[in-house]
Amino acid sequence: MKEKICDANKYLFYRKSLDNVLSEINFDQIELLANEIYSRMDGKSEIHILGNGGSAANAHHVVGDYLKTFSLLKKNIRITCLSDNTCYLTAAANDLDYSQIYESLVGSRIMKEDLIIYFSGSGNSMNLVKSAMLAKKMKIKTASITGYDGGALKNLTSIPIHAPIQDMEIAEDIQLIIMHYLK
Repeated sequence: MKEKICDANKYLFYRKSLDNVLSEINFDQIELLANEIYSRMDGKSEIHILGNGGSAANAHHVVGDYLKTFSLLKKNIRITCLSDNTCYLTAAANDLDYSQIYESLVGSRIMKEDLIIYFSGSGNSMNLVKSAMLAKKMKIKTASITGYDGGALKNLTSIPIHAPIQDMEIAEDIQLIIMHYLK
């Protein structure tokens, strides 16, 4: 007999876990993020989405979605995924330190009127935390979408969206679900 690769009970558990954590997210924070995103559809400021690993892939995905959708609607949205430039990332990690790759962009590439959205499972990635600390000092508007206990980003960002779940895959699912909903 061939071994089952998929297990319906595990799928149901995953689905219920996702649904349960979605119901625990503070919707007011999602609404605040929506207002910040939509207020930047005048082309005068930019939205930057930052993440690592799967969260960087989610940032890349969201930026593509938003650029396509809002350009078709004739909206002037300036949105970037700063992890898309491998040459920059590897040079900055080599010349500085990987923990400084995003921090070095705050105040140079990322300006005071911009919005930074951090995607992080744990909320404790040092390159994101250092960036958020400098952004806070410079009074740049920030948001985060995190899982686990929210980590440092939950307390550093002005719009913390926290999904209290101890599961990286679901934490990353939440990033896409919220940003797809907002789009």
